[in-house]
Amino acid sequence: MKILFLTPWYPNKSNPDYGIFIRNQALALTEMHEVQVVFSTIDYSSFGFCSFKTTESIYGRIKEYRLFIKRSLPVYNQLNYFFITTWYTMKVARQFKPELIHGSISYPGGFWAWLIAFLSRRPFVMTEHTRVIHNFRSPVHRWLSVFSMKRASAILTVSTRMANEITSIIGKPCHVVPNIIVFDNFKDVVPAPPRNVPQIGFLGGLDRPIKGLDILLKGIALIKKDFILHIGGSGKLLGEYKKLAAELGIADRCIFYGTIHHWEVPEFMSQLNFFVSASRFESFGMVILEAVACGLPVVATRCGGPDDFITDENGILVPTENSKKLMEAFEWMMGHYALFDPSKLKKYVAERFSPSVIAQKINAIYVSVLPSLRSN
Repeated sequence: MKILFLTPWYPNKSNPDYGIFIRNQALALTEMHEVQVVFSTIDYSSFGFCSFKTTESIYGRIKEYRLFIKRSLPVYNQLNYFFITTWYTMKVARQFKPELIHGSISYPGGFWAWLIAFLSRRPFVMTEHTRVIHNFRSPVHRWLSVFSMKRASAILTVSTRMANEITSIIGKPCHVVPNIIVFDNFKDVVPAPPRNVPQIGFLGGLDRPIKGLDILLKGIALIKKDFILHIGGSGKLLGEYKKLAAELGIADRCIFYGTIHHWEVPEFMSQLNFFVSASRFESFGMVILEAVACGLPVVATRCGGPDDFITDENGILVPTENSKKLMEAFEWMMGHYALFDPSKLKKYVAERFSPSVIAQKINAIYVSVLPSLRSN
């Protein structure tokens, strides 16, 4: 079957990590289907009316189209985005002749997928990768998001909490399909051997406080035992977190790395004894599960996504916004991380989140939308 992916998040030259999980999903599906991807975004660095540029590339067996639309005037900017994006996508669709449209992110991706499905007379499904309320930037955005979700043949989302939230808004059940962990990237990672000074890792974007690094720093400042916290990630709050670590007197126990690209994650994880996340919310928590794929136990918060995959067998879950509970779990793990068997942690991820496993889950949803596939 021919699947046309439409997404406002996707790796590109200026941001090679952007939406990497969507590319992983599309690539996994090429084992069973022919897949093309259209990525469309507004280029806010340059101004122009109806101005855009496009690129085409091949990644594995995916044909990729990237559309960069120059920003224009308020309100017109969004109309211009949908006009150019729809025109360009229909040009791709007429040549590719997809049987199913798969959109990502309810706004703009869901509404964009509905437009293309309507014009090409094809069914569409949608995957929501973020909290749907994050797309409700105005009443119009909310209406367009809900409009498209209600008309999708199926809605996929990456965690139980997000599925429940969407259902409460639109009254329509969702399929929980986790993100893919490309296990081959992590299978050879060996956790650092036990040592007198535990090596702990944190990794996440630092543009917003949602990753909870402030909570983590305040919690571990109360721990008297020696440790080193390896902090990966960059963003506008990085300077504030460095300052906070100094104010709390733990700057000498924190190493800030800045940006860690997705291909650098295995090397980063290989120097650790365990991983910690203090997020206020995670739609999924991909890097947390990647730590488990590396054989590392995890301390994480009950913030959404990790609730589905962190268990007593691979880590500890604590309440969000609670430095004391996080500190207690962190300190316990410092003395017990060696009790976790890395091979069992790796096996847990390989059996549940590998590309072939998730591709089969998605394909089952495709079959429910297009019953004719059952005979293929």
